[in-house]
Amino acid sequence: MKFSAMQRYVADIWKAGPVLVVCGGILPLVLSIIWLLMIRHFVAGMTWITVILFNALVISVTMFYYRKAGWIGSDALSVVIGESDPYIHISGQEINHLRAVAVLMTIIMIISFLSSIVIVRRLLIATSVLKVAAKVIGEVQALIIFPILPYVILAIFYMFWFSAALHLFSSGQILKNDCNVNCCSFDLKSNKVNCDNCCGYSIHYTPHIGISILFHLFGCYWATQFIIACSSTVIAGSVASYYWARGEISQEIPLLPVFSSMKRLLRYSLGSVALGSLVVSIVEWVRFILEALRRRIRHGDPAPVTCIEKLMSTSSQCCLGCIDWTIKSVNRNAYIMIAIAGKGFNRASAIATGLIMNNILRIGKVNVIGDVILYLGKLCVSLFCALFAFLMLDTHKYKSAHNKISSPLFPVLVSWGLGYVVATLFFAVVEMSIDTIILSFCQDAEEHQGTAQYAPPLLMATLDGQGEMRRLAQGS
Repeated sequence: MKFSAMQRYVADIWKAGPVLVVCGGILPLVLSIIWLLMIRHFVAGMTWITVILFNALVISVTMFYYRKAGWIGSDALSVVIGESDPYIHISGQEINHLRAVAVLMTIIMIISFLSSIVIVRRLLIATSVLKVAAKVIGEVQALIIFPILPYVILAIFYMFWFSAALHLFSSGQILKNDCNVNCCSFDLKSNKVNCDNCCGYSIHYTPHIGISILFHLFGCYWATQFIIACSSTVIAGSVASYYWARGEISQEIPLLPVFSSMKRLLRYSLGSVALGSLVVSIVEWVRFILEALRRRIRHGDPAPVTCIEKLMSTSSQCCLGCIDWTIKSVNRNAYIMIAIAGKGFNRASAIATGLIMNNILRIGKVNVIGDVILYLGKLCVSLFCALFAFLMLDTHKYKSAHNKISSPLFPVLVSWGLGYVVATLFFAVVEMSIDTIILSFCQDAEEHQGTAQYAPPLLMATLDGQGEMRRLAQGS
């Protein structure tokens, strides 16, 4: 991607600010709360609804990309110059990028459809686990509204971050381009194509500004992971209080478990949460840097790629991906044990890993299927935000005058990403409830010679019932 195209994409994000506010802030907030309420009152059918809705949204977003890429219908993306110019037949980079994303979405659509067929038989297990989480949310009702707090904190942080990012991107040295070439450009003042003086200007960044931009991006990812980790730890502490109190939480003070968990986090566990989020951020950035170096070396080497080089490259990416997934899983379980036992990050990680390894047959398949359904739910919210962003950008406002965008690609992707972050904050209520209950159950059984003493009856029937255990052992 040439830097000029990236500059246009950054400008598109600025022009589409109202779209980002609606589709990246307000809409995912509303959809996430609706999903939590439906889990609370309509848990039996939510697994099926989530799977069906996810596939429908993937197909819809893919068709929109095909439409804007010019492969379906007659509403293809126009190039930056405008429809009234004699150079309209020139294919811009934006169309090529849209077509690449359309192909990628086609692959995702096929994989999601096949995966949905595979997990259909496992949905009953997921339903039983979600019922346990729904009961906890019904008892500790403050968990439904608690994610609004980290949502507001993230919204304020992103506003300042985007403002600083725009200043960083515009703080380079403005230099005039080489005019020793014949070219034409669209003059905004005269509203026509001008071939007399079209060299224009470009922004060149010094090494210090480049490092500042990278640090700014890393800080955004770390801060996001830290806020999400704090939210997860508070939820885990609230659910653990419910479990170890045998569900006997006073109905007169429904907010007490959440406030108590927040107090424990701020007083004892903030450093451990910061360390865990930093580890995840560093691993993600190592992957990003290695991938950028690999692409740069590949583009600079004209020699053809051999099968061995392709295999080594794919294997290294898979290994890094597995390491990243493992660290995220260990961190999430560590946050739960921090909330349950009050241990430091390293000790909590060791305890959680030991409990999971000792009870892998009991909790493995139940936990995996539950996580898959919740992941599909987060994708449903973010895909709906992307689809609505497409519809908003398809209006006359963003097709003409000064608000005209060069491509809907980046505003849609940013809306998708923001929607996923917001959905992650709210869906963490159910996700962390399930994981906390399961780890609390394992810790309870470990302390009482294999028989959990504090588990509610519904959880005992789900995790310790003989029929369920036989199904897990047989791999049905």
